Amino acid sequence: MKKSVVTVTVVSLLVCVVAAANTRLIVRVHAGDLIEIEGGWTTRLTGISVPPPNDPIGWQAYDFTKRRLEGQTVAMFTWTRDNTAATIVRDEEGRPFARIQFGKGFVTDIAVLLLQRGLARVDMQHLPDDCRHYFEIEQAAREEGVEIWAG
Repeated sequence: MKKSVVTVTVVSLLVCVVAAANTRLIVRVHAGDLIEIEGGWTTRLTGISVPPPNDPIGWQAYDFTKRRLEGQTVAMFTWTRDNTAATIVRDEEGRPFARIQFGKGFVTDIAVLLLQRGLARVDMQHLPDDCRHYFEIEQAAREEGVEIWAG
């Protein structure tokens, strides 16, 4: 019993330290996968692709992301090639890719929610190894036939 309590405490402390070091305020959501961070820079969500807001599903993704993230403090993890700022992976317009987690304990991954609801697809060109589980999430949404996968 004591060992499991100590393990849970240590893991909880590590999560808090990591999240605190990477927390940012979401100023504005531009699209379902394009988010403006406090300080005037914009990031794209890692590992997913969302239709543009002028597409009906893109609008749903935008609205979904906006309602959950705008004005919230989130944990943000940029994708790098070798864990240095010099190798942050960027999209075609120079915006960094990042994973964004929010909610209590910063454990809810917005990309996972978008995939589960069929509002995004896995972006194989911009999918780091630690996000490979996105394929399984997308497959479950396909099997359920939700949104992008309907019909």
